[in-house]
Amino acid sequence: MFAYLRDILYHPDKAKLDLEQLPDDFRRVGEGLHFLAQCVDEGRALAKSLSLGNLSAPIPSAANELTAPLKSLQASLKHMTWQTQQVAKGDYRQKVEFMGEFAEAFNTMIRQLDERQQALTEQIASGQRKTIALEQSFSLLEVITQHISQWIIVVDGTSGEWIFTNHSAEEILEHPDEEFALKTWMLSHLEDQRGASEEAHELSLVGKEGVQWFSVVNYAVHWRGRNGVAFVVNDISDQKKQIFDLEYLAYKDSLTKLDNRHFGKQTLRDWITAQSQFVLCFADIDNLKYVNDEFGHPEGDVYILWAAEALRRFSPDAVVSRLGGDEFMILAQGWTAEQAQAKLETLRDWLIQSGEEMEPRYKRGFSFGVVEVSAANTLSDSELLAIVDERMYAYKMQHKVQRGMTLA
Repeated sequence: MFAYLRDILYHPDKAKLDLEQLPDDFRRVGEGLHFLAQCVDEGRALAKSLSLGNLSAPIPSAANELTAPLKSLQASLKHMTWQTQQVAKGDYRQKVEFMGEFAEAFNTMIRQLDERQQALTEQIASGQRKTIALEQSFSLLEVITQHISQWIIVVDGTSGEWIFTNHSAEEILEHPDEEFALKTWMLSHLEDQRGASEEAHELSLVGKEGVQWFSVVNYAVHWRGRNGVAFVVNDISDQKKQIFDLEYLAYKDSLTKLDNRHFGKQTLRDWITAQSQFVLCFADIDNLKYVNDEFGHPEGDVYILWAAEALRRFSPDAVVSRLGGDEFMILAQGWTAEQAQAKLETLRDWLIQSGEEMEPRYKRGFSFGVVEVSAANTLSDSELLAIVDERMYAYKMQHKVQRGMTLA
């Protein structure tokens, strides 16, 4: 029975126990071991399914208390998947009340999306209200539309000819490439829009000043005896830039422009879940507190930027993130620990030399640790970070005497 118990844990394919061969006094124990084997197998199967992202795996029986945490995790992941699907459909009321940092990031993202959606919706609604008011009087429409900032273009519904443009829209006629792109877009949408009372779209045009974004609302109109479609075009380039900037800030460190702590740790968890082979490197800037105390935080920021530049040179394919303060993390696939250590030594030497070439008020440098993670890894992200932090600290202690604290 002991051998059977061991096989349940380590060799489940070989685990066999014939109850008929047991003495009567041990058969009930044997039955209990059979039940334990069933519980372990169910837990193992569910854990494997979850690690592969299969959330539809059969749920173990209620009697299997060993799998209770896994069943809870499965239920949570299913609910989060459903919430994500609802967000994709435009339901921004979803909130995650668990999962720690993930919940905070998820809820922040939903709030930002909701705010942007409301702003854009209000902008479109505002444009629609203005246009509806103008339609009440055709004569007044022509006078007013010539003096508003939105582009107003009326297109013949049959030929696609531009039969009216206001003063703002006439600006695009001065740029043939942009005019051609806009006419091509309108013609491609004209068939669907013909006869429609109102439709809204987003449009991007590439010009000499880069990409411009527009919201376009169209209306079916009767213009001077011709059936046509009126396009009301709003320049939303500034709003789009604000949205892009917010998305950038959500994942980037404001000082170094490297990936931030949230993005780096999420990438680490994703690679562990995907059973990727990679190296995890942890770097800590040497003597940053001393620099801040002696020369001020502005100089400390300069030092951080130099260290960030050194680590950014690790590899174009690496994920380099600032975890906060003087701590950085590098994730790189296809590297061995030896290769990573050699590269970091080279980058450390570069950082030291860059400081020596300038006014040598203090020595630059960083300490580091490296862990090679295989596809068979079973450690969590926290456990891996604890290991690599210990190796970094050991490196720092080993090189502290050689490095010294300052040059002056």
